[in-house]
Amino acid sequence: MNRPHVAISALERDSLVLAAASRAMLALLVWLMLRVIPKLPLYPTQLPDSFFPGHPWIDGWARWDSAHYVAVARFGYGDPASPSPDGGIGFFPLYPMLMRFPAQLLGLGDSNAALAAIGLVIAIVCFFGATVLFARLAAETLELDEARFATALFLLAPFAFFYTTVYTESLFVLEVLGAIWFARRGQWWYAGIVAGLASATRLVGVAVIAGVLWGAWRSGMARSRLIPLAMLGVSGVGAFFLGLWWRFDGPLAYFHTQARWGGWQEHVWFYVKLFVIHPREALQGDPRHLVILGNVALGLICLTLVPHMFRNLDPTTAMISALLVVGQFLITWVSLGRYLLPAVGIYLTVAIMLRGPEWVGVRQSILTVSTVAMTGLALLYAVGFWVI
Repeated sequence: MNRPHVAISALERDSLVLAAASRAMLALLVWLMLRVIPKLPLYPTQLPDSFFPGHPWIDGWARWDSAHYVAVARFGYGDPASPSPDGGIGFFPLYPMLMRFPAQLLGLGDSNAALAAIGLVIAIVCFFGATVLFARLAAETLELDEARFATALFLLAPFAFFYTTVYTESLFVLEVLGAIWFARRGQWWYAGIVAGLASATRLVGVAVIAGVLWGAWRSGMARSRLIPLAMLGVSGVGAFFLGLWWRFDGPLAYFHTQARWGGWQEHVWFYVKLFVIHPREALQGDPRHLVILGNVALGLICLTLVPHMFRNLDPTTAMISALLVVGQFLITWVSLGRYLLPAVGIYLTVAIMLRGPEWVGVRQSILTVSTVAMTGLALLYAVGFWVI
């Protein structure tokens, strides 16, 4: 879909304004929250995660897993001094390594606060880069009004506050968007390189190369070329696992460490039984169950969108998004809300389904509810409540 350059530039500008304004408002509310309500005590397995106690305007953006990324950035993998279980090998390397290198160049590699600050800067830069790239992709797919709605939904999704935390969310979604960008232009090897970076960021990064391969095959790429493209796309996870094998005599060390936080029985089956057999306990018991219930609700909504993705979107966007939605929903309901964020086909598909003036009120209601949910979850995260 061809668009005038001026129109696309205006969409990018408006998207950046919304991204900046929404995060500035969240930062203000987080600052007020931490000024009024002290941070909650640490949960039993939670690492200390107050890196800027004297600066509440940024302290609330580095909680929970942020401490593990800081530990990996500072100590690397396997160091007995690392507070992260098994020396941090339960966390993929690209993001903490991006934190580590500038800290070492600045002579700040032993400062947890400096590493957290660098991680926050990386997240914010990636967030704004992803905002521009999503706006461009939306403009290629949708009419301008629809593209504005899709971009607003991308920025204001309930768990979208994670884009500006010391987490991998913004880096990973930028990699997803980058792979889609190159795939749409038939630049398959560039898409494979970006997919390789995604697979060094998260294990589910392998979904990115799967989508790229699907798009390449649909475009007519010979099978003999698909094999090296696939190898390029899994190079990140392959290098990580080979490094663990060489260092710790076990290519599955990552999975062993992840198992310490529970497996499918704890992350899915437990909640199936809870919601079906003990719904009263789910609603009135541990408040963290409400977060899981919200995760499941979002997951079910996204599952219903999967067929529409394949009908309305390009093959690469549809396949990556579908694999992320279906795969994450089947594997874990814990953290599912933020794991759905990079499935960017969700926002495009919702905008397509709600196109037309008769849906204006529905679109506005969705954005309002989503913004309120994002604000509340961000404030809970800032004070240390379990919303991850």
